[in-house]
Order: sequence, then C-alpha cells, then structure tokens
Amino acid sequence: MSTVAQALAHAVRSGLETHGDKARAARLNRRRRGPLTALGVTVPDIVRVVALTTSDPRQQPRDADTWAEAVRTLWTDEPTLESRYAAVALACRPRYRDFAGTPRSTGLYRDLIDDHPTIDTVDALATCCLPLPLEASPETEVPVLKSWAVVGSPWLRRAAIICQERRGVRTDGALLKAAVVANLFDRRPMIRDCLPHAIGVYVDALPSAASCVRRTLDSWRDELPRSLTEAIEATLPPCSSIDSDPAPLGESSLHAENTSTDPAPEPRATPDERE
Repeated sequence: MSTVAQALAHAVRSGLETHGDKARAARLNRRRRGPLTALGVTVPDIVRVVALTTSDPRQQPRDADTWAEAVRTLWTDEPTLESRYAAVALACRPRYRDFAGTPRSTGLYRDLIDDHPTIDTVDALATCCLPLPLEASPETEVPVLKSWAVVGSPWLRRAAIICQERRGVRTDGALLKAAVVANLFDRRPMIRDCLPHAIGVYVDALPSAASCVRRTLDSWRDELPRSLTEAIEATLPPCSSIDSDPAPLGESSLHAENTSTDPAPEPRATPDERE
C-alpha cells in the first residue's frame, strides 16, 4: 500500500473515532440493519475530518492510483458506516475531481458498490460519485450505466436508477428510462423502493414527462404491484395543460427541453461541500 494512502486512511479513521458520539452510535446501531457498525459521527463532522486530513501535504494523494487506494482502503478495511461515508467524501473532494470523474473511476465505484453493500452507503456513492464520470464522459459512461441496469447485482441496478438524482436539467432522459423500464417488474425491495423517487426527480426537472409516465402506468397497471403504481403516482404533479408531451419517456432530451438562456443550475452539493 502507498505510504500516503495508508497515512491518509489511518488519520481519517482516527479523526472519526475522536468525533464519535456513543449515545448517537447506540441509537443508530439499534435502528439500522446490516453488518456496518456506526460510530455516531455526523455527516458534517465526517466531511470536516476528511477536509482537515487532506489539508496536510503529507496526506494528500498526488496521483489517481494513490487517491483510489485511499478511497478503497476507507471503504473496505474494517469498515464502519462513517468510514464509508468518508470514502465518498474523499472521492468527491473538489481537489480530486480530475481523478473522480474519469471512466477509470467508474470501475472503482463498481467494486465498492458490490463490496458488502448497504442502502445507505450505495446511495451515497451512487448519487455523489457516479455523476462525476457521467458528466465528464457521457459517451462512454451512459452505455456502462445502461449495462448496470440489467446485470445480476440488484445494487448495481439500484445505482443505475438513482445516479442522476442530483443532475436536475442535466438528467439524461434516455438513460433514466432504460434504467427504470428494465426494473419496473423487479420485486426486490432495494430496486422497487427507489423507483418512485427516481421518477419523481425526473418529472420535477421535466414536468412535461408526467403525461408519459401516466400512460406507461396505465398500460402496465395490471402487471405492476398496486403499491408501486400508487407510489409513483404520488410523485407526479396534478393533471394540467403541461401534460401534453406525446413523446415516450427518454426520446426528448432534457437538454433540449431546457430552452432558458440562463446557465443550467449546478447539481446539488456532494458530501464534501456540506460544511
């Protein structure tokens, strides 16, 4: 292991232990299910620990390999809930965006998602890290994420569905359509439970898509679980004149729909920015 990556991971773990709250940890561990123990550190404190640690030149990754090794070490070696959040915060720090946004990093994220996944940690990685290579290299990453939507791993499928939740008007409608439609009939809870929110976020960004979603639900109503249909319908705006787009979901790009001359808004803050 790189000396820098080892020192960085050790320092972050020490900082997390220092900020741990035993009472909060006890509450989290009673409420949560899964193999990861919580230390009781809040997300803002996790972000501050990572920021402080990487401010030391002796603990700053200078190349993509060292950065990836440090992220992987925090995620996989004796993991806690907070060490995995720290791995996400490290991956998304602005100074490492050149490493985090490459197609090569997508392979790292795939490995981490499949390593003893939990909903909390997979969702953090999918919504904070995966948008970076998708934004930087859509020509290579869109096909990759479409392939994730149909693989055997339900966690990779979940990641493909929710990875655009922070992209707003930058959402790739065709990618979202492919991920959602491929999984509408999957009854596994980690997939079924994320579909309504993913569709709701898309409709928020492109309200005219609501009519297409309603038509799709109507055509498949007999096959889909009633609870899923109702959950998706609850995310849609009331029927109005805005529901007039006849194009199937995904055929009209959100980029084309955004005709404003104002610059597109930035994606929502990633964990490293919640200070």
